[in-house]
Amino acid sequence: MHPLLKENFLKALDTYTQGNHYDTLLEAKKEYFTITGQANDDDDDFEARMSSFNEWYVLQFISMRGTRTVISDYLINNPVDDLLAKYLSGVNYSLYEYIGKNFRGFDTLYDMLHDKKITLPKGESLPSIIKDDIFVGRVLSYQDENYLMSGLCVIPKDVRGILKKECKKVRKLKNPSEELKFLLKIESYKTKWIRYGHVDATKIFVF
Repeated sequence: MHPLLKENFLKALDTYTQGNHYDTLLEAKKEYFTITGQANDDDDDFEARMSSFNEWYVLQFISMRGTRTVISDYLINNPVDDLLAKYLSGVNYSLYEYIGKNFRGFDTLYDMLHDKKITLPKGESLPSIIKDDIFVGRVLSYQDENYLMSGLCVIPKDVRGILKKECKKVRKLKNPSEELKFLLKIESYKTKWIRYGHVDATKIFVF
């Protein structure tokens, strides 16, 4: 991730997980894990899920006691360049497919929900994904470059067709709130699938 994005994201995370903000953190944890399912520290994807929570908390969560996201509040209270503030506020939370490198050697994602391709900068280390992996994740942009964050929820490939159809339905609504609900539901189905590993994924990912 670009150093300025990373520096300010981590500073916001550190500031808003302690002191007067601790109750907000607890509220967010309760909401997120109620929706997506509990995370067990012996799960293979535990670290990725906690990273996903941190990203959701800082970039997307709005407390019942407030009106702004954590990052919005942070940007009001800290001297940050207007352009950088715009990029930090513009997270693209979506369902992605890693389609490998393009002909110029750039790692490329297909944003299934918004029907567009996204290239990542050369030299950026990818999280633990391989070609054709499907995952829910977040991308932040800065100066025409896109950075994939580490909080990925990798989805079984068996349900690609199901998700592709649902993406089309949700995309037509042009409603960010519906997109958020849809993506969190996918995360919850992934948790359920892990808990009931003997059940075919297509029987769980039912919308």
